[in-house]
Amino acid sequence: MAFTYRNSPVVPTDIITYKHAGKLVYVKPAENYELALDFAQKEFPEELAHIPRDRIMFTISVNVQGERRHVRISESAWTGTVGRLLRGEVIDVGLRPDPSAVIPPPQYLEIPSKEPAVAQPRSVRHSRSTPSSRQHSPTPSSQSDKGGSTRIRSWFGGK
Repeated sequence: MAFTYRNSPVVPTDIITYKHAGKLVYVKPAENYELALDFAQKEFPEELAHIPRDRIMFTISVNVQGERRHVRISESAWTGTVGRLLRGEVIDVGLRPDPSAVIPPPQYLEIPSKEPAVAQPRSVRHSRSTPSSRQHSPTPSSQSDKGGSTRIRSWFGGK
């Protein structure tokens, strides 16, 4: 359900919905932010009872220029925001990242150790071409034996 801002005289709602980790629970709207934290920790004890209160946050879903966005409710805006919610409207209860959590550096590829390898018998691979069909590049010493005539072969068939 998207947040609907009411301009008409505000009639306080008697019930709203807290949502956390896919679970929903109806609660009485808290009069202040600290009481809202109490309700959240009481209603989701397995997930939130041992979480520091400064990590718990509340957000609502709003439409901004036709796009659905989540907006966090600050402590200073709690009373004004909750006072304008419709009956049963959903407040998402989430967690801020743990600032004390140590993020490990990225893992890089391990360099193989240079331990002595056990000698393996090498298999001899024989060429399928016959020795007479293979062309060898002339060495500088063999070029000089041809009387100074240098012949260059190209892979593309030219000389």
